[in-house]
Amino acid sequence: MSDIFDEIRRFEREMDLLLKSFMHSTRSIPYSGGWRPPINIFEKDNSLIIIIEAAGVNPKDLSVVLEKGVLTISGRRIDPFSEESRDFYSMEIPFGSFERRISLPCEVDTDKASVTTDKGFIQIVLPKSPIVERIIKIE
Repeated sequence: MSDIFDEIRRFEREMDLLLKSFMHSTRSIPYSGGWRPPINIFEKDNSLIIIIEAAGVNPKDLSVVLEKGVLTISGRRIDPFSEESRDFYSMEIPFGSFERRISLPCEVDTDKASVTTDKGFIQIVLPKSPIVERIIKIE
């Protein structure tokens, strides 16, 4: 199962590099109209764990919604120094809104889900639903 996630991450990295090469020259300031925080997804103790690197995101500016097997994490990171007058030489820290949509690889128990934040990371714990076998009678 980890093979497909490795391929997805490789594809995301290649697309990011491709888009950056089209949108930015080496002397320009990158576009800061949004950003895409990196995530890790793994299984532990019969739960699906999602960790998002989101330093500077206030928990009140964060939304986590699970609907039809798709987890949507959205929020915004506000530049705490935006009111100051400044002339940039480099601008690598993205600010603004973000949204990540993740198709879950299994059924989860939404009633037992939890979201915590710690030191710039968001952790979402989604306990897996027990697999219920149903035998369908053939008539």
